[in-house]
Amino acid sequence: MQLFFLVVLLASACQVQAKAVFAHFMLGNSDNYTKSNWEQDISAAKEAHIDAFAINTGFGLSIHRMLTDAFAAADELDFKLFLSLDYSGDGHWPQDQVIKYLKDFTKLPAYFKTDDNKPLVSTFEGDQAVGDWKNIKDKVDCFFIPEWSGLRPEKAISYEQVDGLMSWTAWPNGTDPMTTEADKEYLDALKGKPYIMPVSPWFYTNLVRYHKNWVWQGDDLWYTRWQQVLEIEPDYVEILTWNDYGESHYIGPIHQSGLAVFDYGQAPFDYANGMPHDGWRNFLPYVIDLYKNGGKDAKIEDEGLVSWYRVNPASACLSGKTTGNTVTQAQQTMEPQEVLQDKVFFSALLESSADISVTIDGKSRAASWTDTPDGGKGIYHGSIPINNQTGAVVVTLTRDNELLAEIDGHPITSDCVKNMTNWNAWVGNATSTGPKPSSPSGSSEQDSSSNQLVLSGLLPVAVMSALFFLF
Repeated sequence: MQLFFLVVLLASACQVQAKAVFAHFMLGNSDNYTKSNWEQDISAAKEAHIDAFAINTGFGLSIHRMLTDAFAAADELDFKLFLSLDYSGDGHWPQDQVIKYLKDFTKLPAYFKTDDNKPLVSTFEGDQAVGDWKNIKDKVDCFFIPEWSGLRPEKAISYEQVDGLMSWTAWPNGTDPMTTEADKEYLDALKGKPYIMPVSPWFYTNLVRYHKNWVWQGDDLWYTRWQQVLEIEPDYVEILTWNDYGESHYIGPIHQSGLAVFDYGQAPFDYANGMPHDGWRNFLPYVIDLYKNGGKDAKIEDEGLVSWYRVNPASACLSGKTTGNTVTQAQQTMEPQEVLQDKVFFSALLESSADISVTIDGKSRAASWTDTPDGGKGIYHGSIPINNQTGAVVVTLTRDNELLAEIDGHPITSDCVKNMTNWNAWVGNATSTGPKPSSPSGSSEQDSSSNQLVLSGLLPVAVMSALFFLF
């Protein structure tokens, strides 16, 4: 009996909701996916230490078939998916369809479940259907975390059928710096219930069919927002997005079959063409592991360099009538160049300090880090202004005058497609070819395993309590 009591205490100490990172996946951009396309995306997500895709989906026969294919591929590769029901794109989800889809897919082994084995279900918008969810949850036992930005957090969480909330506030307003004010508003309202914190690198859309043509601030955002994740330590993080090419915040590989959105959305040009964002995934294994370890430490597999910038200076061509901010969000609009800066941005993942240099059109530019990690190990970040220069961009990382990594980037040019500035970002990356310096005593692997075992001090407390009762 005493031994049983000890086991129960130890088990309860370990029932801490495990942190997880999701990527928002637009199912509508995978119409023509083959099995190999799914395998490529899922493998890339797993390499980045992403735990699951939040599948943004409408309903219909073809969509059901696409979801079936996606879950089959995920099951084969030991990856997870969950449904994020889109109430904005295809309108109001009929309650009977929600129940059908949840019954069909939440039972599958590849469906993501919370630590108490409940399938996670989310939405994009849909607060007008709040009344449906009592009956839905009576029919399908699930853990419901909607994104209802149309409601204040305290109102949204007041409904008994809601188990947690997701925010869509991943971009700052105009020229304001990104803060955690909105996140803290959610956390205050949730009072300990789960929160999905949004993280996004960029935002530019110009889709005439949807009356969308604006930018929100990107620039340093990918670096800044992950630092805020480490500060907030939310239950979950959701990256916006894996493959939304039409809004330019994709971090997954570009599939030509997914670019039909530019024709269907009546974009003036394909602004994702030749604009890879894969480099934004490079440091995710480190920063995600760091987030899951409570910011204590994480292993650096390879040192490396990532750089991003717009290939057209703001004044080079026509703006395309793009605005900074949007009236659809009741925001004060401004010129896009007020929101996005003409700069080359760079981040490096390093065991210890290294030097950064940039050349544009062969001309050397003074460059240095504006942000450095405590203790020397981690992600370094900085930028330099373009100053209206055009030409080839080379970003170089050195240590003790020895080359570590170099990015031979896309040229900056005033030659614009259809004479319109492309407000999307080009992202490049390079892995270090030099020797990695030795880690200080107490390796990251030891620290990481120690953190997982101790569980923020809960395990020793449980053991001591159990021993007290035993003796």
